Amino acid sequence: MRRALLVIALGIIFLILMTWIGTLLDSIVPHHVTAQMQTAQAGPYHLTFQVNPNPPVTSHATTLSLQVALSASQQTVTNAHVTFMSNMETMDMGIDPVEARSQGNGIYLANVPLSMSGPWKVQIVVFLPGEKQAMSATFEVAVQ
Repeated sequence: MRRALLVIALGIIFLILMTWIGTLLDSIVPHHVTAQMQTAQAGPYHLTFQVNPNPPVTSHATTLSLQVALSASQQTVTNAHVTFMSNMETMDMGIDPVEARSQGNGIYLANVPLSMSGPWKVQIVVFLPGEKQAMSATFEVAVQ
């Protein structure tokens, strides 16, 4: 009986110690910060990506914003279908596609839940009516 209690007590102490070490390491290791504005080229389109709030938090959905413009003329694209697909880099959280809403002037918004702290990749797929192929780009987001 004493041996079983000792094993349980040592197990609890071990878990507390590991939690403390993990918290300590988390405060020492520098966090990767999400760039305020990220850009990418997707075929003939120039994509400008923003995250709000920045840094994103796990307690509520993050608003992701994308502006789509033609690279040659900088004319904004207002008739696109935009999908955001987020996936955590260090743990497979599954991919939930979220359709963005057009806000006019080539800006598309989506509220995306980023449920765990750490690095995420957000793949954005842009499909325009009349185009045969969708364009895509991937951006990095660091969740606090």
